[in-house]
Amino acid sequence: MASKSAFMRDATGLVRSFTWYDALLVSLAVTGPTYFGIASQIGYIAPSDPGSNFVTSALFGVLFMIPLGVMYYIFASQMPRSGGDYIWMGRSLNPSIGFFAGWAMWLSFLALLAGGAGAWGSVVVPDSALTLGYIWHNVGLINWGANFTSSTTNIFLAGMLGVVLFGTLITSLGNKIYSNVMVGMGVFILVGTIIVVGLMAFTSNATFASDFSKFFTSTPGAPSATYQGVLNAAASNNLTYMPITESATLLSIPFGVLLFNGFNYSVYISGEVKNAKYSMLWGVIIALAICAIIDVIGLYAAMNMLTYQFNQAAFSLFAAGKFSLNVAPWIAIFVPAIAGNAYLATFLQLGFLIFFPWWACGLVLSASRYVFAFSFDRVLPSSFADINGRLHIPLKATLVTVAIGTVLVIFTDYTSYIGETLNTTTIWSIVWIFVGIAAIVFPIRRKDLAKGLPGGPRLLQIVGLLSIIAMSITFYFAVTTPAVGPSTPAADGLLAVIFGSGIVIYAARYYYFKARNIDLGAVLKEIPPE
Repeated sequence: MASKSAFMRDATGLVRSFTWYDALLVSLAVTGPTYFGIASQIGYIAPSDPGSNFVTSALFGVLFMIPLGVMYYIFASQMPRSGGDYIWMGRSLNPSIGFFAGWAMWLSFLALLAGGAGAWGSVVVPDSALTLGYIWHNVGLINWGANFTSSTTNIFLAGMLGVVLFGTLITSLGNKIYSNVMVGMGVFILVGTIIVVGLMAFTSNATFASDFSKFFTSTPGAPSATYQGVLNAAASNNLTYMPITESATLLSIPFGVLLFNGFNYSVYISGEVKNAKYSMLWGVIIALAICAIIDVIGLYAAMNMLTYQFNQAAFSLFAAGKFSLNVAPWIAIFVPAIAGNAYLATFLQLGFLIFFPWWACGLVLSASRYVFAFSFDRVLPSSFADINGRLHIPLKATLVTVAIGTVLVIFTDYTSYIGETLNTTTIWSIVWIFVGIAAIVFPIRRKDLAKGLPGGPRLLQIVGLLSIIAMSITFYFAVTTPAVGPSTPAADGLLAVIFGSGIVIYAARYYYFKARNIDLGAVLKEIPPE
């Protein structure tokens, strides 16, 4: 059979215009070592696994991600191409494995985009509006925030406009404008985060209790709340405190992994990054270190200030529909009380509010490069790999990504199907296990590509094995802990459809090219051109 190339052209058409700080910011944006990220870790675990120690859970996440981070850095330095792990798995194991695993990961990115859009509309917007109302004693804004989630359309439109479409717009304006926006928003958000962590670290529980009570009783005509009142309301409703235990904390390991998901997403744009070996050091390894420092310290400071008892009381009341403020009691509604200044509090809340638009810019960019890589290899229609001649970016790949993402946003907001059947943590752990296997066999099967590996072949194999072990544990807890995600026959069926559809697509394209005397499998063992 002819070895005619299946690559659509001799060069990708992409330009290496991103720098080390662009790679770093993409990873930080998607991971979120920020005011929002700290709040979300508490907000996601508290209702699902109330006996968990959030700090210990985060430490488990860091430990599990370290070998994964080293593995991704080595691969991205050696093969800096758009699509990242899709390329590495396909060239190390088999092109079909690379595609069905990469396809599943891409769909999980879109599900993540839909979930983020929903969280922005259902939590971030109402929490931000309510707290800004209390900061400036505006009862109308308080009531608007408290009632925002009464309309599903409000949640949908907020998520689509503020997250999905904003991320799409910025990603589609070209890499220079994209970089400037990411830097500007990133500085604003990260400065605010450092201030928030500092405030929490130096605020005792007694001081917080006093400040909280003053903050939420100083606006006439608005709902009021006091620290002791929250505890008393939980007790009177028989919502008992669940002590922190090791067993509950172990069950929250997938949440710890989830907290750091995204620290390696800069690898998907490595085909557009200058000096990949240096830039990926920042985009993967240093990104993970920054995430670990901010998140662990932030969670520790937050829980010392709040106490687990108060946090459980607030979330239990909210779940029962009896929390007096009528919004999700994420830590973002508590921080303004300790800011001590209306202008500073406003600055911090705006940083919390604009996180998801920033996050969407990183996620849309990363996901679109998957589509580009699939299409450049011609596993998907090659037209999706077209490059805009003026902007030097794959606009069609971006639009395909957002179109499918929008469908998932609709399903997420207007139905319960996604929430009841999709377990993204399971997808990630499966794919990362395959990447670990690829790391072990790459120096053996692809000696032609493994020359000059950072740290040598043995290091890649060791971190590959450690990643397999860590992600196997994550997979176990993800499929056996309902709080993490659905583990039902319907969920298993959807998982099979996600991975199986990738196999079907690859097989269809393989036989399409075979009829034209092209061995797609043989061609896709080659590294794509730059």
